[in-house]
Amino acid sequence: MRTKMTNSAIQHQKGITIVEIMVAISLSIIILAGVMHIFINNKQTYRVQEAFARLQENGRFAMHFITKDLRMAGFMGCAGKMVGTPENSANYYPHPKTGPDNTPDDVGEFNESGIEGFEYSSLPIVLTETDSLIATNVYPGPDGNGTDLIRIKRASSTGVRVYETPAPGSGQIKLGLPEANGMFQQYDTLFVSDCKQADIFVATGASVTPNPTPGYVTISMASAANLDPHLANDYGTDAEVYKLINRIYYIGTNTAGEPALFRQSLGNANTMVHEELVEGIENMQLLYGEDTDDDGTANHYKDAAAIGDWDSVVSVRIELEVRSVEDNVAAEKNPNPYNDRRLRRTFTTSIALRNQV
Repeated sequence: MRTKMTNSAIQHQKGITIVEIMVAISLSIIILAGVMHIFINNKQTYRVQEAFARLQENGRFAMHFITKDLRMAGFMGCAGKMVGTPENSANYYPHPKTGPDNTPDDVGEFNESGIEGFEYSSLPIVLTETDSLIATNVYPGPDGNGTDLIRIKRASSTGVRVYETPAPGSGQIKLGLPEANGMFQQYDTLFVSDCKQADIFVATGASVTPNPTPGYVTISMASAANLDPHLANDYGTDAEVYKLINRIYYIGTNTAGEPALFRQSLGNANTMVHEELVEGIENMQLLYGEDTDDDGTANHYKDAAAIGDWDSVVSVRIELEVRSVEDNVAAEKNPNPYNDRRLRRTFTTSIALRNQV
């Protein structure tokens, strides 16, 4: 026998209680807190990994720039170590229009090793007759004890063969086209060498003669910007002409207030071209390997201030301290003198000067 249920016996739920709402909210908060914790941890891990990857990249790039130049320091084309010091005829300063001073320009002074190191205490450092690197240009380092600097001189990696043997005392060198087209301009400081000798001079003119084919570029060297209107040595078609590379590497402060690796390079008309290369480089320390027994290897390493003869230096030991650009990355605050939470790593390498060994 079926029992009929009356309407009063049927109960319909029309809402939820406060207790149920509170339980649901509490569970949601717990789950959300867990999700947020995972998100924050993942974000911090990502920041650390990104900062470290960027730090590694900056360190490698900084080392690449310096070591590439160092390996070529003292390069004189075919003229090797047997030539010693090239003849410097450059006499651009103060300016050809106002009259030279009859003294070889510092930019062309070239020692056998092609390098010269400086301590922070050596500032100011003369770059050209009109430009100097002063203390306010150089970052003193995290501890304030100063960072090192190094100047490198060499012929450029690419040269152009002399087109024909210049007439004695002509004051001109002809270079073949198309290799020399657009490569040199008036008031460039140039380097010419063969396997026996080398000269440094200022080009007072660079004109193109396209015919007869293949044509040539005539480089002039008037006395307006040189000690003499012709080279000290005679050269034939086995000689090559290069640009003179004169660079100084140092740690400076960029526009964002961050320490960075900087470079100043000799440009046209005795001007220095200022470049920021890699940010986050806060210290550079250099040691120089001296060869005291002429066997091509370093007997000991010294600071720049202790080097008496730069021609005896055959290698350079570089130590770069690199920091992350972002702060608040490290788990704990770094001690004095840093007092920040940046990541740091030290990169070290030793470079043999190929043209010395």
